[in-house]
Amino acid sequence: MFCRGTPPEANFLFKHALVRDAAYGSLLRSQRQQLHARIATTLETEFPDKAAAQPEVLGHHAEEAGLAAKAIGFWQKAGELAVRRAANLEAIKHLRRALSLIGGQPDTVDRSRNELIILSRLGPALMSIHGWASPEVGVAFEEAAVVAKRLGNSVELAPPLLGLWLYHTSLGQLERAEGIGAELFEIARKNDSPDVLLQAYHAAFPIPWLRGALSEANTYIEALLALYDEAKHDQHRYVYLGHDPAVCALSIGATVQTLLGYPDRAARLEDRALTLARRLRHPPSLAHALALVCEAQWARRDLAALAATAGELAALCEDQTLPPPRAAAAMFNGWVMAHSGKISEGILLVEQGLSAWQRIGIQHFLPRNHCLLAEAYLAGQRYTEGLAQVSLALKAAEQTGVQYNDAWIHHLRALFLVHIEGMNSNNVEADLKTAIKIAQAQTAKGLELRAAVCLARLWRDQGKQQQARELLAPVYDSFTEGFDTHDLKEAKALLVELAS
Repeated sequence: MFCRGTPPEANFLFKHALVRDAAYGSLLRSQRQQLHARIATTLETEFPDKAAAQPEVLGHHAEEAGLAAKAIGFWQKAGELAVRRAANLEAIKHLRRALSLIGGQPDTVDRSRNELIILSRLGPALMSIHGWASPEVGVAFEEAAVVAKRLGNSVELAPPLLGLWLYHTSLGQLERAEGIGAELFEIARKNDSPDVLLQAYHAAFPIPWLRGALSEANTYIEALLALYDEAKHDQHRYVYLGHDPAVCALSIGATVQTLLGYPDRAARLEDRALTLARRLRHPPSLAHALALVCEAQWARRDLAALAATAGELAALCEDQTLPPPRAAAAMFNGWVMAHSGKISEGILLVEQGLSAWQRIGIQHFLPRNHCLLAEAYLAGQRYTEGLAQVSLALKAAEQTGVQYNDAWIHHLRALFLVHIEGMNSNNVEADLKTAIKIAQAQTAKGLELRAAVCLARLWRDQGKQQQARELLAPVYDSFTEGFDTHDLKEAKALLVELAS
C-alpha cells in the first residue's frame, strides 16, 4: 500500500486494484461487515459534511454491513438529492437501490410510508428520462398507489395519483385521466388539503385544453394561480409530476389565450412562466415551460420568438437527459428552419423529432406533431406527403380526443387541397368552413380568424368580394388586442383590399 499525505488527512492506495480485491476477498464476511459498519459510523459521526453531501457512500457501506434499515435511509436521501440536482439517472439508481432493500423489512406502517415516498420520487425521475408514457412510469405509480391505499391516508395517495394522471393523459386516455382528476378533488375536499387542491387544479386544466374546451381550461388555470405561493409550494416540483405547477399553468395558459384570441395576454403569460422557471433553478420545470411556450408561439406564428425559445430549449436539453423536451425542440426548431429558407434541413429535423416522439410513446401531442411536419412539407411543396401527415393528425385526434387543433388541421388540409385539386375544389371550401365551425364552437377566435382569412381570400379570387368581406370583418372586429401579430396584420390588409 502507498500512503499519500500525513495522517489523519492521508489517503492509502493499493498498488493495484487486483491487490485490493484479493485483500478484500480474503476477509471473512463478518469481518467485512464490521469494517463497513465502522466506516459508515465514522463518516456519519466524524465527517457530517461528507455524509450530507454523499449519502450514497454511507448507503453502500451500511448495505454491505447488513444494516439494511440505515442503508435504505441513505439511498433514499441520495436519490432525493439527485432529483434536486436534476441528475435523474443517478436518482433512479439510488432510489431503486432503496426499493430493493425495503422489501426485506418488517411489514409495518413506517415501511409502507417510506416505500411510498421512494416510489413517489422515483416516478418523476423516470418521467424525465423515459417520457411520461413509459411503461416503467406506469408501473412505479401503480405500485405507489397500491401502497398509499394500504396506508389508508388519502392525502398520501395524491402524488402517485398525479403520476398516474399524467401517464394516462400522455397515452391519450383522457377519460381515465379525468376520473383521476375528480378523485384528487375529492381527496382535497375530504382532508381539507390546500396542497392537494392545488394539484387537483394542476390535473384539471390540461384535459379541457386538450379537448378544445378553452374557457373551461382557463377557469382552472386562474384557480391554480390564485392558490399558488412560490415559497409555500417550493417542494411541489419534487413531489408532484417533476415540474412546478404554476410554471405549467402559465405556459399552457399562453396557448389557451392565443387560441381564445388574446395574443398580448399570451405573451405576458409566457414571460411570467419563463421568469418563474428560471428563478426556480429547476431544469425540468424550465424545459417544461420552454416546450409549452413553443406551442403558444407556434400557435400565433411568432417566428422570431419561437426561434429563440426553441433554441434555448435545445441548448438546455444538451445538458440534461430530457427526451420529450429534446424531441419538441427538434420539431419546433425544424419548423422555424423550414419557414426561414432552410427547407430541407428543417424538414429533416422535424422528421427526426417526430420519430423521437413516437419512440417515447407520448400520444396526446401527436395531432400537433403531425401538423408541424405537414407545415414543413407545405413549405417544401411536398403536397402529397403533407396531406398524408394531415390525415394522420386527424386520425390521432379522433383516437385520443385531443381536439384543440382540429380547426387548424382542417384548415391545413384545405391548404394542401388547393395545390392538389385546385382552388375551385368544393373540398377546399368545405374544409375551411369546417375549420371555422370548429373554432367557433371552441371559442378559438385565433383559429377562426386564420381560417376566415383563408376562405375570404379564396372567395375574393372567385370574384365574391362582398361575401368575403362580410365573412372576415366581424371576426376581425371582435379582437381587442394583438393588432401587430401576423394573423391580425394579414386580416387587416385583406379587409383594406376588399374595401377598395
